[in-house]
Amino acid sequence: EKMGEGTLGKADTSPVTVGDFAVQAVVCKRLMEAFPDDGVIAEESAEELRKPESEKLLGLVVDAVRVVVPSATAADVCDWIDRGSLREHRERYWTLDPIDGTKGFL
Repeated sequence: EKMGEGTLGKADTSPVTVGDFAVQAVVCKRLMEAFPDDGVIAEESAEELRKPESEKLLGLVVDAVRVVVPSATAADVCDWIDRGSLREHRERYWTLDPIDGTKGFL
């Protein structure tokens, strides 16, 4: 559910911002490069961003990521976000919640 420019409402009604998505994408990308065998458990998923009706929001997220990774594409960004979807056991893994307390922040 769209809550406003640059914000998406999750099923539990908590907001997800462009910043949440962008930070998760960049951190997951960097972790993948530095520790390719490590998993990541993160809060967000790119499922909503991949929907045609979220094209504008996805564009905002890609623009934010490009500040750090200029060559990022929409597909890259979604893949990096989804890298945080680890659900099986790994010897070593990372947990990530880019902006804890988004609702209070907004």
